[in-house]
Amino acid sequence: MSGPRVRLVVTGDDFGYCPRRDRGMVEAFVAGALSEVSLLVNGAAASSAAQLARRHRIPAGLHANLSEGRPVSLSAGSGASLLGPSGCFLGKTGFREALAAGQVVLPEVREELRAQLSRFRDLVGREPTHVDGHQHVHVLPGVRTHSLA
Repeated sequence: MSGPRVRLVVTGDDFGYCPRRDRGMVEAFVAGALSEVSLLVNGAAASSAAQLARRHRIPAGLHANLSEGRPVSLSAGSGASLLGPSGCFLGKTGFREALAAGQVVLPEVREELRAQLSRFRDLVGREPTHVDGHQHVHVLPGVRTHSLA
């Protein structure tokens, strides 16, 4: 008797964060321990990570980020609700607190996510296989309703 087939997918998050982490994920993929990666398009090594994904034919998705580093959107200025005084995102806790307090302008979320999707396409040369969120921002109320569509 044949039951439903179950497929375990192991995703390496933060691909593009730094070259050392990226090399480890490539090694894990080549060894069969990793199924796919999620690319952090505003990461310091995003360009080289995208090249590695193409070279090794690693399925790659977008690792949507609203909590760490600098935004991708060119229109995100120092007054944007997603950013602190340094021009960087508010951090995991800061973003969650600002969102809960109603201080995040949700159209800015959509604009930033669309900019990240566009950057993903530019870097990888195709659509992402999946979209997930850095530090689970994709499941937060308000964020999940402002999709990339």
